Amino acid sequence: MRILAFDTAAPTNTVGLVDDDRLLADYAWEARDNSLQRIVLNIDQVLKRGGVALEDIEGLAVGIGPGSWTGAKVGVTVAKTLAYAVNKPVCGVTSLEALAYQCRTASVQICPLVDAGKENVYGAFYRPRGKSLVRKGDFYVGDIKGLVAAVKEPTLFLGKPAHLYRRTLARELGPLASYGSPSDSPSGCVFAWIALPRFRKGDSDDALALAPLYLKESLAQALLLKRQQEDSGKPSQ
Repeated sequence: MRILAFDTAAPTNTVGLVDDDRLLADYAWEARDNSLQRIVLNIDQVLKRGGVALEDIEGLAVGIGPGSWTGAKVGVTVAKTLAYAVNKPVCGVTSLEALAYQCRTASVQICPLVDAGKENVYGAFYRPRGKSLVRKGDFYVGDIKGLVAAVKEPTLFLGKPAHLYRRTLARELGPLASYGSPSDSPSGCVFAWIALPRFRKGDSDDALALAPLYLKESLAQALLLKRQQEDSGKPSQ
């Protein structure tokens, strides 16, 4: 099954083209140039490298974040436009699952992290299951100490924040914490392979309703709680 996938929510934008388990083409470029024109040109380049016409793809996969909200929005817009243009199904894939997928053979719980700004992170916990992953609970948004409090078993941390906060993780979790690649930018083919099982089952997202993963409200709540905790610790005037 030929799947075209791309992600524009990470520090590096990626486009990938696969045919079932076979990689046909993959390309990456710095996210500072994530203009609509650049994305479309690079998609066209990957299709030419893979020897596949846009009309011949059988599904589209797109990164929906969390990450750069503007970048994710552009990517989702392109995916929806292409899905309507060629009448093909589309699947949204989160940045966190894409990060975790690269370590899906791990024997421990996986926790990918993405920078949320203001000393906060986006995160989630995944368990490997066969060749795929199962997420445990909801997405996490908040500071690293709040995330640490939820860890009760050996956990593999991924992404740049895992290395940025490595001292905190090591101090609080000790041998329960291990660390993978600091990269925040999975290749485009990863998004395609995550979507592949859904497409094979005839499952996909509603192209009209597809939108970037919005966790800013949760982040605002986390920042408010942190401010309240800080204020409660101040001596009264």
